[in-house]
Amino acid sequence: MKLLLDENLPARLAAELRAEGYDAPAAVEAGLGGAPDEAVRDFAVGDSRILVTVDGDFSNLLRFPTVGTPGVIRLKLHPPTHEGIVLELRRCLQVLKGVDLRGKLAVVQKGMIRIRG
Repeated sequence: MKLLLDENLPARLAAELRAEGYDAPAAVEAGLGGAPDEAVRDFAVGDSRILVTVDGDFSNLLRFPTVGTPGVIRLKLHPPTHEGIVLELRRCLQVLKGVDLRGKLAVVQKGMIRIRG
């Protein structure tokens, strides 16, 4: 599973995921620090990466349709602590292993995943 961690996620999380075998650069590592959402999305699509984000804008399917994308994982956690993000993202990646997210939005909340699209 190829991922791209949006810049609103800690870069150290990308390093942790890579240590576990995931292909998961952070947006800042890909030269996307400060880039507009559209540029981050375009990079993820162009490199066939599932975008992982806490940015609610990517849940707006009118602004950012998931059709034609490798998929989006939106972490909707309150509060979005590093520990909570790490826990739910790892759980989500285990649950979604083998699930085709192309063209879909997976919204991850504490203990729950909803797939739209």
